Amino acid sequence: MTTMTHDTSIEQDAPTGCTDRSGGGRTPSPLPSPAGARSPAPLRSPGLPPGVALRPYAGPSDHPGMVEAGNAWRTATGFLELVTIDGMDNDYANMANCDPRTDCFIAERDGAMVGYARTAWFDGRDGERRYETILIVGPDPDRPAVIDALFDRVERRAAEHAAEQETGRRRVLDAFSPARDAELVAASERRGYAIVRHGYEMVRPDLEGIPDVPVPAGLEARPVRPKDLRAIWEADVEAFRDHFGASDPSEEAWERFRNDPLAEPALWRIAWDGDQVAGQVRSYIDHETNARTGRLTGWTESISVRRPWRRRGLARALLADSLRAVRDAGMTEAALGVDAGNETGALALYESLGFVVHREDLVYERPMPGYPS
Repeated sequence: MTTMTHDTSIEQDAPTGCTDRSGGGRTPSPLPSPAGARSPAPLRSPGLPPGVALRPYAGPSDHPGMVEAGNAWRTATGFLELVTIDGMDNDYANMANCDPRTDCFIAERDGAMVGYARTAWFDGRDGERRYETILIVGPDPDRPAVIDALFDRVERRAAEHAAEQETGRRRVLDAFSPARDAELVAASERRGYAIVRHGYEMVRPDLEGIPDVPVPAGLEARPVRPKDLRAIWEADVEAFRDHFGASDPSEEAWERFRNDPLAEPALWRIAWDGDQVAGQVRSYIDHETNARTGRLTGWTESISVRRPWRRRGLARALLADSLRAVRDAGMTEAALGVDAGNETGALALYESLGFVVHREDLVYERPMPGYPS
């Protein structure tokens, strides 16, 4: 949603395999929209066809339209999971280095939302400052023109942030697209973005024959207690600190984690070594999406093992147990997202446990124009 620090999507509007990478600093959360509030005035956007306009984000009153447009886009490009208003509310209340009131833009046709875009920045641990661009555009007769107008707007806003900031870091623009979204792929490549990473949404099409894999000796999996949540989150962040796109954690990311409306700690499998979290799988079931799609999908996500406990079979044991948990909850298939270049060989592990690729995401970057690369 990459952007692919973890093998799951935290942000509701980022592709699977992608997640929050924001770090440092706090920006204001979006203000609640008063009842009956009018949308902000349209922005000048040359090249848009009659009836289509861009405007700034107006606050949570925009979330139903953003969810509808986002789900139309997800359905058209083959996502297994849809987005929800509750999830959107949580994400937009807890943005790091992004003020949606100035960094998010809405596209409308005759007053009906067709898409939106957003930018944020963060400092990567390999020495660069990244300005990400997120574009979500549903089916529309003038979709290429809408994509270009939103791209222009968020790239311009990212350039404004860059001009206001003093840093010795290399400045990079990020973008991503599902591989099936030919129009968004074409727009990204036409603007000079190059593919730097691939992500996959994977499915285990049945939950039969799950192997019995014991947790390594000396470790134990035990039920989650409320007081464990911070340690679990910090262990997951630490486990991905050297992965592609990693950045320092933010308090906004913690707030999103602890307020996630899809969190189901009863389904989580957390391995402990005394009082230390060794590894985890935080599964969940998106009942709203399942009701809309007619599928019975359980998500075996947020899979991580910290360095001292790697290469002992812990991830395999936790994932196998997680598959049983979603099966016992009535699901008939499991899904997850993965960075194809994950440094710990996650893709091979998932394939060995019966997961197959369902959909591919592309992560792009280009140098920020006007700055040394």
